[in-house]
Amino acid sequence: MNVYLDIETVPQQPEDEAKAIIEQDVKPPKTMSKPETIQAWMNGDGKYAGEKEKVIEESYRKTSLDGAKGEVISIAFAVNDLVFSRCRELGEPESDLLNLFADAIQSHTNKRPPYFVGHNIQFDLKFLFHRCVIREIKTGFALPFGGRHGNNFYCTMQAWAGFNGRISQDNLCKALGIEGKPSDIDGSKVWDFVKAGDVKRVNEYNVDDVRKVKAIYDRINSVRAD
Repeated sequence: MNVYLDIETVPQQPEDEAKAIIEQDVKPPKTMSKPETIQAWMNGDGKYAGEKEKVIEESYRKTSLDGAKGEVISIAFAVNDLVFSRCRELGEPESDLLNLFADAIQSHTNKRPPYFVGHNIQFDLKFLFHRCVIREIKTGFALPFGGRHGNNFYCTMQAWAGFNGRISQDNLCKALGIEGKPSDIDGSKVWDFVKAGDVKRVNEYNVDDVRKVKAIYDRINSVRAD
């Protein structure tokens, strides 16, 4: 049974502890060679004020792409025309969200094996697998991120661009005449909305992505030869 899936993720938690670990390994730009310049950069003196913090922040935000460090903040999926979505507050346990997701998949598919459909779906499946292992969540179904498009899952990016090809969901929507992403939020801004306490907007964005994935899938497969 097709399950159209999309997740949203946030960087490693808690933030202060994660950044403190990153700071231990932060190094100045390789173009710097003079000890006094390096020390000024590390201390944030003069024109280097805030430069080290920018590097730390950039590295920190990248942990949202790593299932060994980042966390799932929102999950949305669709079965037929029914859409399920949940977005947790930052202080709420990730394990509760993952358990809810596993139970909902089983319920909405009547315990039949889900066939996941998504844009770059390997990322979502791999991230979910890593988080479920870390949180010791037994899903009752496979998250086959190491499988093949068209066999173990359906990736709309591969369906359009081919193996190792890439196209953003937004650009694919525009090519197909499907309404693109909203102007106020994208994946890179999810953490900012979560920190601001606006998880409702993140949830809406997550649901919208799922609906777009289904629209892309339907459009691509409408011209498939039987």
